[in-house]
Amino acid sequence: MGNYDVIILAGGLATRLRPLSYSRPKPLLPILDKEIIDWIMESITKIPLNRVFISIRYMGDLIREHMERVWVDFKDKLVFVTEDKPLGDAGPISLINDMYELTDTFLVIYGDIFSNIDSKELINFHEKVGGTATITLTRVEDVSRYGVAQLDENNKIINFIEKPKQYVGSNLINAGFYVFTKEVIKLIPRNPSGQVKLAVDVIPKLLRLGEVYGYIHNGLWFDIGTPEDYLKANFKVLMERCINNNDCINTDLPSSITLQPPIYLGPGVTVGSNAEIGPNVIIHSNTKIGNTVRIMNSLVFERSSLCDGVYISGSIIGSNTYVGKWVRIEDGAVIGDGVYIKDSVYIAKNTKIGPYREIMESIYRDGEVIP
Repeated sequence: MGNYDVIILAGGLATRLRPLSYSRPKPLLPILDKEIIDWIMESITKIPLNRVFISIRYMGDLIREHMERVWVDFKDKLVFVTEDKPLGDAGPISLINDMYELTDTFLVIYGDIFSNIDSKELINFHEKVGGTATITLTRVEDVSRYGVAQLDENNKIINFIEKPKQYVGSNLINAGFYVFTKEVIKLIPRNPSGQVKLAVDVIPKLLRLGEVYGYIHNGLWFDIGTPEDYLKANFKVLMERCINNNDCINTDLPSSITLQPPIYLGPGVTVGSNAEIGPNVIIHSNTKIGNTVRIMNSLVFERSSLCDGVYISGSIIGSNTYVGKWVRIEDGAVIGDGVYIKDSVYIAKNTKIGPYREIMESIYRDGEVIP
């Protein structure tokens, strides 16, 4: 086993995650207490690394700053490659190989997928089967959103069916973790005017060559496509790690509050008297919670302020957001970073509020969007 190059594709716009993605790129969205890209790095640092290429475009400076701050010990291995236009998920592979000459075997990982895929096990599987490529697969209930893989008895992929309307004998889908040999680069078409996509432009050619294997991942995996998906991923990890774990309460609390686990409270969180928190609540660092606040099934980003009497259910509250006294925020609301909400305001279900807005009046219509 030699040293491997890894490409993390982190240039996407994440339009379906707005308003959260207006002010931060998707790879920097935290799952519980770690950003998505940090979960990826924890996986790949288990294998012998040569270089980690991070393909960036949208808010790339924030990704670069985060990586250089958090992964100081790997700073010499990090290489940031900026896409001057969207290249798809295959285009950056050609670009990086042209610039830096990739290792004979390398990994490609989607930077906006959350999982606990074991890169070491994946590499071991790939070396054992000896194919041209290994595609990590995971099982889903609804196959209609994905490309579905069909395998033979040796885990060789014989077909991909794109977004089938019904069950096709398999519920294994592409999990966004690849091991490629250099042979794959020869199959990537050059398209100076547009994007090049693995699923459309490369994988069908690979399947015709016949040496593509599927590594089946049975652990955590979430396509963080929407705020609802994002909450589900957070709650799944919260349930696994924090149901009976005092390590998830990283602050001192008054005796008068009521906690219903699972709950995660980050460092520097302060909570007033007679508050009720939980179940399924994640509150990030240095957030201030007032007296008699009620929060359930929600995520609150760092450095926000929730004043006395606030009620929040099934919602996401961005960082540095101020929620005034007696505000009520109903299920499905997503509040962007830096929002100011006046006292006694009501926020209806599924409301989306963009960053840095002032909300001075109640929003009564479900599904209202204030960009």
